[in-house]
Amino acid sequence: MTMHSRNFSTPSTTGVRSLAALAKTCSTSRVLNLNSVDASVQGANIKQHTPFFQDRLLNSAIITKHRPRPNEIDLFHENVPVATKIIFPLDNHDLRVGGRALFVNQIGYLNTICDFLGKDAVSLDADLTVLELLNELPSLDPFLVREQLKRHEFTPSDDYFAITPNDTARLEKFAYNEIRDLVILAFQSGGEAGGELVKRMSNAILATNADHRLAPLQMTLGLEGEQFQRGIFSWKGFLYYKWQLYETKPELDKVVSQMLSMKIWSRLDPTMGYLIGSVRASIKARIQAALERTKVILALYDDGLAGLTKKGNAVEFRRFLLEAPGLFIELGHAMGMISHIVSYWRYQFRPSQTEVHNVEEFLELLKDFDMGLSPREAR
Repeated sequence: MTMHSRNFSTPSTTGVRSLAALAKTCSTSRVLNLNSVDASVQGANIKQHTPFFQDRLLNSAIITKHRPRPNEIDLFHENVPVATKIIFPLDNHDLRVGGRALFVNQIGYLNTICDFLGKDAVSLDADLTVLELLNELPSLDPFLVREQLKRHEFTPSDDYFAITPNDTARLEKFAYNEIRDLVILAFQSGGEAGGELVKRMSNAILATNADHRLAPLQMTLGLEGEQFQRGIFSWKGFLYYKWQLYETKPELDKVVSQMLSMKIWSRLDPTMGYLIGSVRASIKARIQAALERTKVILALYDDGLAGLTKKGNAVEFRRFLLEAPGLFIELGHAMGMISHIVSYWRYQFRPSQTEVHNVEEFLELLKDFDMGLSPREAR
């Protein structure tokens, strides 16, 4: 069996490549930690639980969004800016032992995963479909994963989606303010009744599928059937990412400031000092570029929505929704990396920390951030 195999055991107790450390970052947009949920369910002996995958091994895997490194590029037939990696721990109870991994759609992917799981493609059909659906997404944000699966009638238990009620409430409030003018235009309502209607419609847009409640919006936008379903899902994605940027930006500013000012505790040789300085400067510039690009894409959304609500021009926003999937992927890539930097940095360093003791690990972490932020191949 030819399988991309990497031992994730770490050379030190806080190694960036450690599988155990990776598992602890399950709240980021790059990691879906099925192993942790599976262990919790087994430990609590929960009866009413719908697994993520039907296959037992897959259902205890750790899935990540991963930017292929130079030595991994030849695993694919074509350039893949961000790949979906499936990691199978060697010991589900001790992740420090490491794991074996393969990428979705790497060369020989179907034969490899069938051989590893000991099943044929027919019996794995549903699980392979779920993996393809995950691979379509730009990140593993729990909200987007849940909605993507529900759209295709896969409904694993809520344990797999780390969206707190508080996050959901804040997103609903954000969505309310975003679509208020459009709902009032489409439904020709105002006042108190209009406010209650906007709340119901914003919740409907954030729901699993567009239904009859959104018929007036569908008519206003001039979209039919599957076009409307895809448009609403893309719209939902833009709402989510715009909210995520709004929520993340203040903490990102603090993380970047701490990253740039962090001092090295030990004596630093000139070469290492130069490398750290240059990578830090590159990260700062690339984060700024990613934010600018994100703002440009979100401005397209804002302009299209404003054209509809303020000028009554549905054509622009309709066109935007139809073209949204391509932008959605790019936006998801940028926001996924920004979210990962904030959450992983906060996992590694306290907000009050001003010094780094392990310079090699610090440089490795910076390089990982820099590589994730590097420009994608022009489309």
